[in-house]
This record gives sequence, C-alpha cells and structure tokens, in this order.
Amino acid sequence: MGTLLRWKKPSLSGLILSLAFGLGLSLQAQATEGCGQLELNVNGLSKHFDDGNSPPGDRRNEINTGLGLTCPLKGVGNWHDEIEGGFYKNSHFTHSFYAAYGIYYPLNSVLLAGLRNIIATGYPTDNYRTGLVAGPLPTLKLELGSAISLNLSFIPKRNAIVLANLGYRF
Repeated sequence: MGTLLRWKKPSLSGLILSLAFGLGLSLQAQATEGCGQLELNVNGLSKHFDDGNSPPGDRRNEINTGLGLTCPLKGVGNWHDEIEGGFYKNSHFTHSFYAAYGIYYPLNSVLLAGLRNIIATGYPTDNYRTGLVAGPLPTLKLELGSAISLNLSFIPKRNAIVLANLGYRF
C-alpha cells in the first residue's frame, strides 16, 4: 500500500480510523448548525523536490488543475476544522478524487497551521491493487481577506512535495 509518508508506512485502517474519529467529533458538534461559509478550492500547483534518486526521464506534473469544495465545521475550542472533497490532475498526470479532514490552530489573525488528513485515488502504489494514498499533510492556511485563502500543504517524503491551492468563500 503506497502512502504519502514513505518513511513510515501507517496502516490504511489506522489512517481511516483517525480521519473518521476527527470527522465524527466535528460532525457531532456540527449536527445542528450545518456547514459554515462554503469555500470553492482551485487546485493548481505543486513543487517536487527531487533528491537525485529518481529514474532518468521521470517527469512530474506540477500543474495540478482541479476543483474542490470545503465545508467549515464548528471547530473544537480554538481549533478550526473542515471537511473537503474534490478532484485534480495529480503528479502522475492521472485524475484523482480526494476527501480530507483538516484541523488548524490560528497562529495570528491571518495564519493558521495544522494537518489535513487526506485520502486520494489515482496513484500508483507498491502493489498496484488499490491506487489509494492516505496520510496527514502539514498545512498552512493564509487568510487573504474575508473571501480568499491560500493553502500550502507539505508531503514530507524522500522527494518532498509542496502543494498549493486557492480558496474562495461564497
């Protein structure tokens, strides 16, 4: 099973339980209030940092076009949380669908830091049976006014990747 975290292979069941637990807590608290102000995400860029061990001619797509929709939840204490789903063209030039639960702590009035627990389709895996990847992504959210956000996520693996998308609240 391929994962976003190659140096430490967490079990898929453990990641799903983690995602379900966090999502369950948030949805329970959210049950009477519904979604906050929806956010349309324009997925778009990634930067791959090659460690020099990639096969010759190994290309990665760094323009990851796609769309997603984020539903802000009620939060837990000072923490902000959200669920998200969408699609994009991944680094292997294949279409991916994803679902995520993110939880963030505000560092100041415009910057939040946290984790996005994500499950995505369309990736080659070690055994090529599932095509799923899953894992937590350290993420920074930069709030650019009341309607726009910039999300930067980091995949900490041998060939590290930084992902960026823009969000528009409506």
